[in-house]
Amino acid sequence: MFAAASACLALAQPPPPVAAAGTGDGVRTTSTAFRTGGPATIAPARHVRTLPASTEQLPATVPWRNDEEVPLDQFLTESQTRAFVVLHDGKLVTERYFLGTTKETPLPSWSVAKSMAGLLVGQAIRERRLTLNTRLVDILPWLEVTGRRSQGYNKITVRDLLDMTSGIDAPEDYDLASGAEGTIAMLLSPDLRQYVQARRDMVGEPGEKFEYLSFNTQLLALVLQKAFGKRYVDAFTEGLWRPAGAEFPATWDQDLRGVARGFCCLNAAARDLARLGLLVLDANGSRAAPVSRAWRRRLLTPQPHMDGGWGYSTAFWHPEGAKAGTRSADATAIGIMGQYIYINTRTDTVIVKMSSHGIEQDERETFRAMRSIANSWAP
Repeated sequence: MFAAASACLALAQPPPPVAAAGTGDGVRTTSTAFRTGGPATIAPARHVRTLPASTEQLPATVPWRNDEEVPLDQFLTESQTRAFVVLHDGKLVTERYFLGTTKETPLPSWSVAKSMAGLLVGQAIRERRLTLNTRLVDILPWLEVTGRRSQGYNKITVRDLLDMTSGIDAPEDYDLASGAEGTIAMLLSPDLRQYVQARRDMVGEPGEKFEYLSFNTQLLALVLQKAFGKRYVDAFTEGLWRPAGAEFPATWDQDLRGVARGFCCLNAAARDLARLGLLVLDANGSRAAPVSRAWRRRLLTPQPHMDGGWGYSTAFWHPEGAKAGTRSADATAIGIMGQYIYINTRTDTVIVKMSSHGIEQDERETFRAMRSIANSWAP
């Protein structure tokens, strides 16, 4: 699923402070950032969603490596957990923090941020700003390929970017030694528009094969920015963050031009990530709902092209027992080094687990442990 490299571990640490950087639209921000630009600071919601305390208890044990039942504390320790939040029926069952983390600490979500793009696509479609069949180059004509070079690129649709079937030649590589290519290069790029424009070669036809690429979500973030007519971070703030009732400030890293790194780089408190998960559970038929029932149904239904035994849809993963076209009761956002927003619609459960674990270590086992906790409340 994710390419592995130890170089990425160093980047999991909080970045150093830098001077204010321009955002490209006259706004300036001062906070922490990667080496290439200042982040957008995201304020808490004016109306914070209350998380009432629950009197329920978690299971004493969970399945872990080799299907062995182990104490919950052992699972959390061995998977190097930094924050663990469990909500059931909208109530806070537990929140636990480790390694110097507190409930206010903004934690790097890494590719969990991709799932926010997935939810925003649903909003853009409902508002008739996009369709799944909208071509990338119809929204961003400056990316259109002319001549004979990589003509398939012009066929790429929102669906292809959303479900990782674009066919673009953009390796998911976390090795610093790869130089100007790979995901690390995109993470550090000072100009993301220039970065994506320089990479329009293809390795396959759009829609034919699943290949997980952070590059796809960066393109999708640019599409959403244009479709909504505002900065990507503002679209996220207005469409998801405020409706979720976020309690603490967050940040989203940008390049030097103020373009958000939509494929990653939302840094937020675990409680607020759990509130974002509640938006999926709260999906309804109201036009004001951040997530519609139809979009949640798509999110829970693995798309035809799967990654081995893993299902994928709308930037959410289905690691266990997934069947293409068959709706699941649960799914999870996943970020490297053990970041999760797990949702279970059957038991009305959200679990957020933020970690400093291996690049893609124990993901299937962690999903199984979270599912067992959620299923402990099954009717």
